[in-house]
Amino acid sequence: MKNSLLTIALLLFFVPSRGQTGSTDSIYKLGKSEKNIRKKLLLLNECIANGWYYGDYDKAISYGKESLKLAHKYKQDSIASLMDNNIGIAYDYKGNYSQALAHFFKALRVAERIKDKNNEAYILSNIGLIYNNEEQYEKALWYHQKSLKIRRQLKFQRGISASVNNMAIVFMNQEKYEKAIHYYHEALAIDLELKDSVGLADDYNNLGVCYQQKKDFKKSEYYQLKSLELRQRLHQHLGVATSKLNLGVLAVKSGKLTEAEKYLNESMAAAKKLGAKEILKSVYQSLSELGDKRGDFKSAFEYLHLFNQVEKELANEDNIRKQTQEEMNYKFDKERETQRLNQLATALENKKKQEQALIINWAIAIVGILVLAFSLVLYRRWNEAKKQKVIIEEKNRQVEEKNHEILDSITYAKRIQTAILPSSQLRAKVLPEHFVLYEPKDIVAGDFYWLEETDDSIIFAVADCTGHGVPGAMMSVVCHNALNRSVKEFGLRDPGSILDKTRELIVDELSKEEEDIEISDGMDISLCTWNKSTNEITWAGANNPLWIWKKESQDMLEIKPNKQPIGKHFDMKPFTTHSVELRKGDRIYLITDGYADQFGGPDSKKFKAKNLKNLLVQISNEKINRQIDILRTTFFNWKGDLEQIDDVCIMGIEIE
Repeated sequence: MKNSLLTIALLLFFVPSRGQTGSTDSIYKLGKSEKNIRKKLLLLNECIANGWYYGDYDKAISYGKESLKLAHKYKQDSIASLMDNNIGIAYDYKGNYSQALAHFFKALRVAERIKDKNNEAYILSNIGLIYNNEEQYEKALWYHQKSLKIRRQLKFQRGISASVNNMAIVFMNQEKYEKAIHYYHEALAIDLELKDSVGLADDYNNLGVCYQQKKDFKKSEYYQLKSLELRQRLHQHLGVATSKLNLGVLAVKSGKLTEAEKYLNESMAAAKKLGAKEILKSVYQSLSELGDKRGDFKSAFEYLHLFNQVEKELANEDNIRKQTQEEMNYKFDKERETQRLNQLATALENKKKQEQALIINWAIAIVGILVLAFSLVLYRRWNEAKKQKVIIEEKNRQVEEKNHEILDSITYAKRIQTAILPSSQLRAKVLPEHFVLYEPKDIVAGDFYWLEETDDSIIFAVADCTGHGVPGAMMSVVCHNALNRSVKEFGLRDPGSILDKTRELIVDELSKEEEDIEISDGMDISLCTWNKSTNEITWAGANNPLWIWKKESQDMLEIKPNKQPIGKHFDMKPFTTHSVELRKGDRIYLITDGYADQFGGPDSKKFKAKNLKNLLVQISNEKINRQIDILRTTFFNWKGDLEQIDDVCIMGIEIE
């Protein structure tokens, strides 16, 4: 059986200002008679706290639920949060953890919404206590650490002591005794400085329990007696019952059976009066052990039966189900509220980016018109030059001047295209270790890489638009804008859905031409979505595959794309989303066809995708940010003096 000693977890929500037992009803009457609404509600909240503090749990719950209705009626959210919290404490002491969690999570929602950091820290601590009682220690530590972080920011010493103490309890339950004792002494030092008798009583009790677990009975008794003395002086009935239980358990372990019987009977009487089932369960367990040591097996069996009966009441299977459901509802509500706020916050930013995208589109369009216009001028000049030999030199000068202007325009277009590509600073910020090999055939390119960070995901892609040079660059702007709209305007995250919407937008944009002109422009793409909260990677591709180098097998795997472009196609089907299971050290590669299609080598043949894949496997022992240099050197050595036939773009990412 589990050891029957009880530690005291520090709630620190409320210390009643009227320090006498049995004053719950009188505080309630004062609250009901008060005319000022805020003062009335604060008195009623004090009544609830007074109830659980002095063991009158049923009244605390009954008065609390009635008072909550009044707080909601007058929209006093901050006080309603305090009331929900105090009702949760009362349910906690009664052993009804599912109801306790329900009220704690309601209180937490409000505290976070109104930015009441002090109250938020208290509630997080209380939720941690519930998970500790349910033996879910990792969850308990998570909530206590969140509470401690807030309290340290607020420099609230009494709260810091409570959180440190509660973390020590979790470490003790995990049998990490030295770590627990370290934290207990940290709490003790704070409470001694604050002269906090209530906190000191709990610190002494918890140290006593920890030393008993370590089987240092002498130190354990010393601290338990100090705790009992303080609690009797403070009239803490629940605390006195706990201390007597712990001294009774210690006496049983030490063989002081008469002393053990006295302490345990006194603790049992108090626990029954208070309705404290956790204490009662532990008393029955120790009395059963006492009967066994005395040879009174009938008594041992009877108390063991009572222990099992109370334990069954506390271990109701529905308890865990309900508490999990409450936490899930809380997280869902919080995520939905966060999403709503993020949408409002990014509305202006999206509008601004759309305006910038429009400017870029117009700039590319103007460059295209200039190229066409200048080309016509050059042709006419050249034709006239054949007829007028006398002015050839002058015409040549004009041609050179116009060529220079065109080159300047295209160079400026390159600056515009570079502006829409993700910067190295952005990539370093949001992506793990990676590289991007980007080698346009001309000044501007049809290939591009794309990256967008949303509230819950990082979406990145490598794309190859129809053509290269100026036509390819203009097409890349259309495709880049369609990708942005799919993610930002339509809120899509699933790769297949993003590609479907992007195709729809591109086809619609290109269909604005004359109806009798068939436009088959579009792009091939490899696109990944990395969900930051689940660490899941999903992928979809249009003609371009995804390559995955697995660290464990030292092998390169390939996920096939849909054999259709992002654009008009004779048999358009929805794009397929693939879920990719990766481990630390695995690498993914997003590629266009420019590298593999490059002619070169001794026989002026294509490099081919198979050789590129083998090259990546051969250099897998290199760090991923070193691979870009090897890939670039290999490419230009292979090409030699031959012309580059297409744009090249490869993105490699190593999973952290």
